[in-house]
Amino acid sequence: MPTMRITLILITFFIQFPSIGIATEALKSIDSNWDLKRDRDGVQVYTRNVEGSPYDAVRATTIMENIRLSSLVALIMDAEACSNWADRCAESSIHEYISETEQLIYSLNDLPFPVKDRDVLTHTFWSQDPETSAVLLESEATNGIIEEVKGKLRLTEAKVSWNFLPQADGSIQVINEAHVNPGSAFPGWVINMLLVDTPFETMKSFREEVTSPKYADAEFGFVTEPGK
Repeated sequence: MPTMRITLILITFFIQFPSIGIATEALKSIDSNWDLKRDRDGVQVYTRNVEGSPYDAVRATTIMENIRLSSLVALIMDAEACSNWADRCAESSIHEYISETEQLIYSLNDLPFPVKDRDVLTHTFWSQDPETSAVLLESEATNGIIEEVKGKLRLTEAKVSWNFLPQADGSIQVINEAHVNPGSAFPGWVINMLLVDTPFETMKSFREEVTSPKYADAEFGFVTEPGK
């Protein structure tokens, strides 16, 4: 398998698991130092350097109309639906349901030989800003909670966020940010060259999947729809 193809598959993990950007501090300065790499089909993909890391962070954004905050949350919460919209996702499930706003999520990516399958257990936290109604999911890879699986490479350095920002016109801006060490021997500059396609396609698939009728009437105790 060509080196570039293997590397691209590994990058799937940067966006894939629906519970795995940047830490909260980065979200506070969400528009700083991002370089636009693609703007097509209503999806924008940006990258930026991360101090102390050879791997860039990646950010994908889109605007959705006629969608509820709770529907967006419901798709992310539906861990088993991962394979419907995230490339190479073979398995995803809730390992521990701590509360409506906190879970441990296990995810596995099935990668073709000779690349080892990657898995991860992420700790996720949901919150909503009472003033703006913005809903934020922050997720980080955990260590030492579950045993490593033979034949799988466990990701231990991964931060991902989903941010749903209601707009004045009733639409919602969807932002997905990720910064991950893929556990690869490939140099950072190679990984960084290929940080556009996967988040672009994932955001397009997310946008389509979330309109499924199964998410239309979702309700969550921590989510208040704008104007209510």
